[in-house]
Amino acid sequence: MTLLRVGLISPHRDFSEAAAELAKELRVSLLISQYNAQEIGSVLEGWEQGHAVEAIITDEGIAGSLRGKTSLPLVTVQVSGYQILSALNKAKKVGPRVVVVDFDQISPRIEDSCTENFFNADVNFLFYREQTELLNSLSALKGEVDSVVGCTGLVAESAETVGIPAFIVQSDRAFIKDALDKALSIGKMYRRNVKLCRSLQAILDNAGDGIMAVDGKDNVAIFNPVAEKIIGLRTEEVLGQSIKGVVRKSPICKELLGDGNTVTRQTLLLKDWRLMVNRTHISTGIYTGLVITFQVSENIKPTNQLPKELSRKGLVAKYRFSDIVGQSAMMNETVREARKYSRSDAALLITGESGTGKELFAQSIHNESSRKNGPFVAINCAALPESLLESELFGYEEGAFTGARRGGKQGLFALAHGGTIFLDEIGDLSPSLQARLLRVLQQKEVMPVGGRRVIPVDVRITSATNMNLREAVEKGSFREDLFYRLNVLRLHIPPLRMRMEDLILLFRHFYQQRVSAGNAELNEQNLNKLKTYMWPGNVRELEGFVERYAALGEEDTINLTTFKKLLKKLKSSFQTEAAGFKDKQILMVKLASMEEMERQIIEQASEMIEGSKGEVAEALGLSRTTLWKKLKKM
Repeated sequence: MTLLRVGLISPHRDFSEAAAELAKELRVSLLISQYNAQEIGSVLEGWEQGHAVEAIITDEGIAGSLRGKTSLPLVTVQVSGYQILSALNKAKKVGPRVVVVDFDQISPRIEDSCTENFFNADVNFLFYREQTELLNSLSALKGEVDSVVGCTGLVAESAETVGIPAFIVQSDRAFIKDALDKALSIGKMYRRNVKLCRSLQAILDNAGDGIMAVDGKDNVAIFNPVAEKIIGLRTEEVLGQSIKGVVRKSPICKELLGDGNTVTRQTLLLKDWRLMVNRTHISTGIYTGLVITFQVSENIKPTNQLPKELSRKGLVAKYRFSDIVGQSAMMNETVREARKYSRSDAALLITGESGTGKELFAQSIHNESSRKNGPFVAINCAALPESLLESELFGYEEGAFTGARRGGKQGLFALAHGGTIFLDEIGDLSPSLQARLLRVLQQKEVMPVGGRRVIPVDVRITSATNMNLREAVEKGSFREDLFYRLNVLRLHIPPLRMRMEDLILLFRHFYQQRVSAGNAELNEQNLNKLKTYMWPGNVRELEGFVERYAALGEEDTINLTTFKKLLKKLKSSFQTEAAGFKDKQILMVKLASMEEMERQIIEQASEMIEGSKGEVAEALGLSRTTLWKKLKKM
């Protein structure tokens, strides 16, 4: 290890000699410079820029003029009262009128009362800031004082120039040694800090992430080259400047700073970049501030190649909110809520019965989100066995299992990087895969099957289920922690029976897609018969019904015989399946007023019982007269 380098600003020659001898004993490399007020600035600058010394020692009188002029550690050599009194005693022998000269920025080293009591002499004090001022003051005192006492060679030189005898206060060798010891200790610490700062700077300069730190005074303390590139400001424009001023210069910096609160892996879209941002508050007792790190997760600058590549792989969302058919208040509210969720990157759980259109909403949300240029990857968690689903979701390395593809396979999470992954039937996921999915949500990284390295992924997870996950959590078949991670945002798609206002609109929409002529015969009165069935299969079942009707065609365009037969057959089939045996009949009534529900019951009973009004009345427990009156009123 090289010797510690200490700079000495010496007040006089005797001080220099004593310090040089002691430095050899302590194994300190001492660089000596005699104090000169005109040259001290350039001396300090040379030492700092050339890294010539790691600490500075000097006399207490000189130290006052050095403070604020150097960032190097400064150690002062104290002057003992004994040495001052010794110098005063020598001066008194010349004459009783003595002036003690000292630098203006330190307090008097000895009180007037001390000199009067011990020396019976007339001692005065003179303070100065510059040599010119000192010379002028001593010239004015010539003839009024007998001698001068000071701590620096400058005082002795000035007194000699004026013609007044001068005595220098000698520094105690013990005090010089003590100062060198302190300088040695402080210098070692300074050397470690410099090494640490250089290492830290090298790390910051070569880091792949952008790093910016704001100190407790709201000034920018760290700003690395990656931050320069992304924010668009040079380091010299930013370092040491108020963060408020920097934010005014750069909208990107404003987005990165946000509200100043702590965030983890927040995704921001800035210019042509998608950034992953972390903000952390630090308070160590020594340093307090905010550290912002950000990494580019994707270059989202539009290109023609990306959509083509995604389309070729089938990783695109086809549907938009404009494709959703419905004008009911319930459906309008669901779409409005879904549009709001498209602004967020949080996990989304879509619930609803089978056939309500959960994936339709998932694709629409993706296409209106900031990730619309990224991939949309969908998978049904109930469609594959656990082992195959694991390799599909997370991928696998070459040789991970028998039959593994050479070179391995990229998983769906990796394919969805920068976009959305849609996990349908999430409630059917096995416990082991639930644990792996939880890690992806928490750590934003996946590990392929048979792999030894993790792959960071930037993916929004949208899941869907027709299962009551809360009940599954209570039964222990679904992890509670995963449920809360998936259920950050929740969207419920209403069943078709809860929005009957949309039924006719949906029927016509599907029918027009399949048949180009004959639509006029499907009038409102005939289509209202669709509302006598509750459509447990929801929109999917309705679309299947339209498909069958379009395939068979309508021969009786006036009475719509085929339409009515298909609807009757559909209701009869459902009644049989729901009851479990053929003899039991079930009515499905939409909640409404008593009068309206009574009407629904009588209509459905009349259709089921293909007989006289007397048979219908008997089945409903009414007299024929009462039934007749109700039918007449209807």
